[in-house]
Amino acid sequence: MLNIDGNNKITLTRGDTLTLTLELTGTDGNPYEPEEGDSLRFAISTGYLGGPVYELKYETEIPMDTLTFTMLASKTKELDYKEYNYDIELTHQDGVVDTIISSTIKITGEVK
Repeated sequence: MLNIDGNNKITLTRGDTLTLTLELTGTDGNPYEPEEGDSLRFAISTGYLGGPVYELKYETEIPMDTLTFTMLASKTKELDYKEYNYDIELTHQDGVVDTIISSTIKITGEVK
């Protein structure tokens, strides 16, 4: 089961596939058109840098032609049953980094 609330908090059943489709809006209010060389990064961790132990659980580059991120069930089944921090960053071809979303992801159990 996948649920995303109004604060971008994700609840996901361990072993399910996570698919996120992003719709980015530019500062002018129009849809953001990625430029060649832009990239997106999705990361899950147990803490933030400078805080408790930082443990990167998963990171991937997302193809800019789709703006869709998929984390396969084979990866989500590796996550422990708990709440993690996650963020999605857009890195522009000129090196400027914008954090698009920063929230939590809770991995829940499945019925046996």
